[in-house]
Amino acid sequence: MSRILITGFCGVPGPHRAGVQLRHVIRALTPVHAVDVLAVREGDQAYVERQGAVRILRVPSHDADPTLQIQAFQRALKRQLEGADYNVVHCRDPWSCATVLEARPHLDVAVVYDVTRGPAPIDHRWAGEQFERDEEACVRAADLVLAPTEHAVRHLARTGGRVLLSPAGVDIDRFDWEDAAPGQRARILYAGAVGPGRGLRTLVRAVADLARAVDVELVVAGPIEPGFEPQLRTQVRDVGLAERVQILGPVEHEQMPTLIATARVCVAPGASDLQARAHAGPPSKILEYLACRRPVVAVRRGAVGLVVEHGREALLFPPGDPVALAAALRRIIEDPALADRLAQAGYQRIRRDGTASASRRALRRAYADLMRRFPSRFESVSGASEERVVELIADDDFEATVFEEAPVLVPDAGLGDTGVETRAGPGLVQAAPEPVDRDETGERSGAVTGLVDTGSLVVVSASTDEWVVGPVAEVGRSLEDEGTPLEGISAATPAAISDNRFVAGEIDVPGAPLDLLEVGELTAASALLSGRDADTGETGPGR
Repeated sequence: MSRILITGFCGVPGPHRAGVQLRHVIRALTPVHAVDVLAVREGDQAYVERQGAVRILRVPSHDADPTLQIQAFQRALKRQLEGADYNVVHCRDPWSCATVLEARPHLDVAVVYDVTRGPAPIDHRWAGEQFERDEEACVRAADLVLAPTEHAVRHLARTGGRVLLSPAGVDIDRFDWEDAAPGQRARILYAGAVGPGRGLRTLVRAVADLARAVDVELVVAGPIEPGFEPQLRTQVRDVGLAERVQILGPVEHEQMPTLIATARVCVAPGASDLQARAHAGPPSKILEYLACRRPVVAVRRGAVGLVVEHGREALLFPPGDPVALAAALRRIIEDPALADRLAQAGYQRIRRDGTASASRRALRRAYADLMRRFPSRFESVSGASEERVVELIADDDFEATVFEEAPVLVPDAGLGDTGVETRAGPGLVQAAPEPVDRDETGERSGAVTGLVDTGSLVVVSASTDEWVVGPVAEVGRSLEDEGTPLEGISAATPAAISDNRFVAGEIDVPGAPLDLLEVGELTAASALLSGRDADTGETGPGR
């Protein structure tokens, strides 16, 4: 069985497109491959977690600056590639892909660059410029590029890379229609990222105009970019909509069908990632609106027109035009026959062209093509089970399960005093008796020292209150479920002890911040295009 690392600078699971679409990638690949996911830790998410047959490793970041967050994630990715063997690295953004391409001369891996399931470019000068610089280099250098639409395939194929169609999809078992809840006001729903460039200011102005003639309310649901909510609430108050607008913040993806069912009309007023990217796919929220059989009003821009046709599955309006948006919303609210016709047409189109099962089939075909082209790279690697993982996972069963308890390990006579095996053959860290007073948080100061086998990381506790995550290669390379280290910190081996549970330790990403590239300078990945020398890091900081 081959081993795949899926990596991307986003939270998993998460409300954004990248996090939502990842579950379809996992369900497509796990029946025949061993899969790890390296992602960003958000909030109180577990550092190491199981979702079905997949291990998710999360990298924390304590910096507010997106540049420093990206650099910390890239360092963690480099250490992951150094500490574990993979056949394929499936990258979902150019920051990850550029890091893998720089390391590829030392690795025998196939590189997949997934445009379909990548995040939107970050609204940050340095990060956004590097995103654009590296993306074309990644498309050209990757062994396989996955594109969301036929138009995107043609556009990306001009670079000369191997580009195959792999569209996004909607789980139509979960996203299906329900009867609308009774209510006096007509509810307009926006679901998606809440921030600049999403058309929300245009939407608020349109609803303010509409509210003079129709009894309506607006619900805004989705993750809010830092600093944007006060601006939005100020605008809502200034136009007199304080009693008619609800800003919910993030909503669990599993709850979205229920929320969509409460809407009279759903709206997609803007899609910032479509403005300058000819290979972008349609916003996931439009696909989910249609799957739930709700009439849609959307901006007339880019890939939106590839999934809906004006007057057939949706009403479209020019970007930034609140008058046209208000008129489209009013037509649907006041004409139930039109609303029903649009909703039914969109419902049928998604079930014909946009299902998650079709998305998974396309992804499996793309990987079959990759395996035919690089058969040697799909040979089994250390740590990947030879047994095929046959696992029927319903979407409702795909929820995250944090393993708080580890199995009790039978002591092995071949283990020395340190708890590390001293003879040939498989062995694990020796189990210790269960402590009377359990420390569920892992934050207790160093009353206990030793190694704890988590099945995926080896946590070394010193006699201080700081947990150090060490490499698994030296003590756990023969584990049945081989660990994949996020860190490469060496630590002296203390006396063996295990308290039969996982420890919620901090996964640190040490090292000085990387020097920022000036505009116009190249990373090693971008240098593939220009022929100019890349910034290899050998030039001192005083250059």
